[in-house]
Amino acid sequence: MTLRGPRLPTTRLTRILLIAAMIAMPMVSGFAAPAVASAPGAGVTAPAAPEPRPVSERYAATGIHAVTAVAVPGYQVFHPADIAVSPDRHPVVTFGNGSYATYVQYEELLRHLASWGFVVVVADSSVTGDGTEILAAARYILAQNDNPESVFHDRIDVAHVAAVGHSQGAGGSINASTASGGLITSTAVLDLPDPWWASRPVDVFDVTRLTGPVFYLTGSDDPVSTAIPQAAFHAVSPGPAARGRLLGVGHNWPSDGGGFRGYLTAWLRFTLTGDADAARAFVGPAPELLADPRWDGTAVKGW
Repeated sequence: MTLRGPRLPTTRLTRILLIAAMIAMPMVSGFAAPAVASAPGAGVTAPAAPEPRPVSERYAATGIHAVTAVAVPGYQVFHPADIAVSPDRHPVVTFGNGSYATYVQYEELLRHLASWGFVVVVADSSVTGDGTEILAAARYILAQNDNPESVFHDRIDVAHVAAVGHSQGAGGSINASTASGGLITSTAVLDLPDPWWASRPVDVFDVTRLTGPVFYLTGSDDPVSTAIPQAAFHAVSPGPAARGRLLGVGHNWPSDGGGFRGYLTAWLRFTLTGDADAARAFVGPAPELLADPRWDGTAVKGW
C-alpha cells in the first residue's frame, strides 16, 4: 500500500483516542494488553462437543461451497456456486481495497469468504476511504435480491451485511458502516490506519459512531496501524468489539489473508449467521482469541 505523509494528530477525535489509549494500555512499547473476556452473547450456545482443532484453524480452511466469480460494471462479486439452487439466504460482505490496490490483491481471501456462504462484493476502486463505494457495493447486491432476473433473487439475507476493508479500505469500511443507517450490521477492519494518516477530510472516520459489533485486526510490525491508537479504537467503540495484533506481520500480507483469515472468517460467521462454534473465538468464559499465542494486544468487550 502507498501512503501519503502523516499529519500530526490535531482533531478532537484523535485527542479522545489518545486519552482513551492511556487508560486502556498500561504499557507503550512491546505491549501485551490485558485480555478481558466478556460474558457470552445472548442466544449463543456453545456446541456440546467442539472439534479439538482451534476455531481459527477450522475457519482458515476452505468452506463447503465451490465459488463463482462474476464481473459486473463497477464491481467484482464472489458467491457460492450453488446459490441459484440452494434454499439458503446468504449474508453479504462488502470489501474495501487499500490505497492503489484492486481486488486482485485480495482475491484469494474474497474467494475464501464466499466458500463459507457469503456473497462478497468489492467495488472497482482503489480510493475507498470515504466509504461511499463500499456502501454502494452493498446496496447493489441487496437490490439484486429483488431482481427476478438476477441469480441473487431471493437468495440474499438482507438483514445481515458486513463491511470489511484493508488499510484505506478499513477506514472506508468504518465510514460505510456509520453512514449506512443500520444496513451494515457488522464491521471488521484489517490494518486500520492511525488517525493522522487520513490525508483527505472525507477519509476521517469516527469509530464512536458505530452501532454494530467491530473487530480490529492488525499486525504487530505494522507502522501504519500502531499499538496505542488501535487499543484506543477498541476502547471507545460503543458496542461489542474485539481486537488483536498478529505477531510478526506488517501492513501487507498474502492475498489469501494469511494469518488473519481464520479469525476474520469466524467473526463474520458469528456476527452474520449466529454460528455458535465460531462464536467461541470471541465470547464465553475463555474466548480463543485471548489465549492464542500468535496474537497479542487481544481483548473483547460488550457481549
